[in-house]
Amino acid sequence: MTRPVVMGRPPMAPSAPRLSSAQVGLAVLAGVLVVLLGALIGAALTLGSPTLYAARIDVEYHLHVENASYFLRTDRNMTTQTELLTDRAVLDPVAASHGMTPGELATQVSATILNNSEVIEVQVLNPDRQTGVDLANAVAQQYLTVSRATSPSAAIQKQLDDARGALALASPADQAALQAKVAMLQNQLDTEAISHNNADIVAPAYSLSAPAAPNRARAAAIGALLGIPIAALVVTVLTRR
Repeated sequence: MTRPVVMGRPPMAPSAPRLSSAQVGLAVLAGVLVVLLGALIGAALTLGSPTLYAARIDVEYHLHVENASYFLRTDRNMTTQTELLTDRAVLDPVAASHGMTPGELATQVSATILNNSEVIEVQVLNPDRQTGVDLANAVAQQYLTVSRATSPSAAIQKQLDDARGALALASPADQAALQAKVAMLQNQLDTEAISHNNADIVAPAYSLSAPAAPNRARAAAIGALLGIPIAALVVTVLTRR
């Protein structure tokens, strides 16, 4: 008589040994050290960078009410003025008067519209605080000069000056026509002064107290963030071993 075959249970795989608290602590400590090392490396990379200070000045570009009611036109106006602030027509004379090349100054100057307002913030980064302030003031002043020289008011003013000069030398027969022209141009100039957009400096330039660059805290934070996945890998490898 055949005896029934009794099936036995398959042998159980040996369970992985549990880590002791000391081993877990060492693995975590290794991960923390990797993150700290990343932060130190990030901060160390900024040691060779020169310290730069930020000088700022605000320019307000007054938009005529009729223009300001159109969002797209307003945005275009402000963008144009921001580009003009960093244009060569503005930067070249400032660079020449301060013994710099236009390229050197261009790398230091930036212009930003503040919170969709009519105020443009001009910032100059320079190793010397006072030089940065002087450059910011000069850039803003040169911008006003260029902006006003290219405005419709400037063209009308030139025509008015020419007409007044001609009137002073005109014969009695021509004076009536020239007087009428002077009156017409003066009226156009007055109207343009009321309706045309114009710019002004809000306040003189100033220097921020804290250095703008290098930002060692930010560099350290980036280094620490980059070290986190490496730390996780180190912890995983150590715990599995």
